[in-house]
Amino acid sequence: IGASAAYFGTRGLISAITTSTELAGIQEQAEKKLEVALGRTSKSLLNQASALQKVTTFGDESIIGVQASIAAFVDSEEATAATLDIAVAMGMDLKSAGDLVAKTLGSSTNAMSRYGIEVTGAVGSSERLESLTGNVAKLFGGQAAAQADTYAGSVQQLKNELGDMAEDIGRILIPVFQNLRPHLQSGIDALRKILKQEEENEKVTSSYSEKIKKSSEMINLLRERTDGLTTSNIFQKRHTEEGLELLERARNKNVKAI
Repeated sequence: IGASAAYFGTRGLISAITTSTELAGIQEQAEKKLEVALGRTSKSLLNQASALQKVTTFGDESIIGVQASIAAFVDSEEATAATLDIAVAMGMDLKSAGDLVAKTLGSSTNAMSRYGIEVTGAVGSSERLESLTGNVAKLFGGQAAAQADTYAGSVQQLKNELGDMAEDIGRILIPVFQNLRPHLQSGIDALRKILKQEEENEKVTSSYSEKIKKSSEMINLLRERTDGLTTSNIFQKRHTEEGLELLERARNKNVKAI
């Protein structure tokens, strides 16, 4: 029981640490993706992601992911904001909306035409960017911010804030966890040995129980057979044997036994 309690306690601690560090890792990966796409770190885009999280239902790590997709073709805060409005208005996930915007800005194909959004201008030109963001604003402007004003939206914003808090904790815990990892691993190995020993003890106990059960059954069987050998049965058996002996003697002497 003690080993099991220690196991679940350790697992709870590891789960909390893992969740926080994973969230911090996701944020770090998103920021790195944006940095690679731009070829530099953009403080303004990171600040925009944090600001948009406060007025929409999207987490900043998801917004940064969209910024990275668009940044392969253009560095534009307006395109990011437009993407959020498209995602909410069309009921699609943010990544899919970001892919549509990136494809439209980075190629001659207007992937937004099926949604009634007209885009003109040469690929990579400011005219094409302004055409896209302007028409999105006319059709869907303010959709992302309006979603945050609903009850469900406020709940999602709270989740995003809690996620950010977990990320902050994760950033603190990552170096701590790296130092603790060898010790935690030793603890896990020790618990495994204890649990394995308990399992082996249980098997031995089960084996003994089975042997005791079989021995009890054998004793009961012998007892039943012994109970049948009463004094009366023994007496009858003795006279039967004497009668058979007399018959055998008479047969040998050719005398009829009476």
